[in-house]
Amino acid sequence: MKRVLITGAGGFVGGRLAAYYRDRWDITPLDHKQLDLTDSQAVHAALQAAAPELVIHTAALADTGYCESHPLESFEVNLQAPAALAKECAALGAKLVFFSSDQVYNGTRKLGPLPEDAPLDPVNVYGRHKWEAEQRVLETCPEAVCLRASWMYDFDRPGLKSSTGFWGILRRAAAGKMPLSMALREYRGITWVQPVVKAMEQMAALPGGVYNMGAENPLNTYATALECLGLLGAGEDVLALVRPDTDRWPEFERNLSMDTSRLKAGCGVDLGDTVGSFAACLRAFEEQEEEAM
Repeated sequence: MKRVLITGAGGFVGGRLAAYYRDRWDITPLDHKQLDLTDSQAVHAALQAAAPELVIHTAALADTGYCESHPLESFEVNLQAPAALAKECAALGAKLVFFSSDQVYNGTRKLGPLPEDAPLDPVNVYGRHKWEAEQRVLETCPEAVCLRASWMYDFDRPGLKSSTGFWGILRRAAAGKMPLSMALREYRGITWVQPVVKAMEQMAALPGGVYNMGAENPLNTYATALECLGLLGAGEDVLALVRPDTDRWPEFERNLSMDTSRLKAGCGVDLGDTVGSFAACLRAFEEQEEEAM
C-alpha cells in the first residue's frame, strides 16, 4: 500500500480524503493538534517518521477575513508551512499535492474562465499567500502538483467535519428559514467535494505544476443560486428566496471562474459544471436519506 501523509486530516477536505482512501492507502492522518505546521522541526520529524511516498497538504487558514486581520498568522500557515513541506518532500523524494485556491484570481480584471497563466494580482492576504506559496513550492519541489481549488461543499457525513457552505445556505433558504442575498457581479465555480476526493489518485499522478481544479460555471453567483434552488424544488417561490446583491464589487466584476482544460487534458478528471455538480450532490444526499429510513 502507498504510504500517504495527509495534513488537515481533521478538516473538511483532509478528513474526507482520509476516510475514502483508508483501505487503499497506508495513511498518516495529521491534524493541527498532532502537527504544528509552523514548526519546521516538527514538520521534519513528522515526515521522517512517516516516510511518505505522497503528501497531500490540505491544511490551511482559509477564513479570508481572518487572514486579512491576521496577516502574520496567514503568512506562517498559508505560505511558510507549504514551503517547508515542499523542502521535506524534495529531500525524501515524495510527491506533494498542495491545495491552493481560486482566491489567487481575486482582483483579476479579465472576464471568462481564467487559465492558469492568467496575470495575477491578488487583492487579499489569503490569495497573495496562496499564490506565493505555489511559487515557493514549485521552486523547491518542481514535481509538486498545486491545485487551485474552488469553493467546495458537501452534506453532513457521520464522523466527518461539517462544512456545508453553499449546500447548507441553499437548503436553509429552500426551507424558508433564511432568505439569501447573492452577488450579481461575481463569477466563480462552486464544487461538490466528493468527486474531488474520488479523483485524488489521478490528480496526484499529474506532472508537476499548477492546475485549476473545480466545477466550471458560466453563471454569476445569483443566477447559480436560482438554478440550484430550482433543483431543490423552490418552484415559483425562488425569486422570493434570493435577491441579487448589487452592492458588492461595484467597480468591476469579481471573476474567480476557472478554465479547467489543463486538468482534463493532464489526467482526464472532469468535475463538470456547478449546477450539474449540485444536482449530483442532491441525488447522493437523497440516496443517503433513503438508506437511513
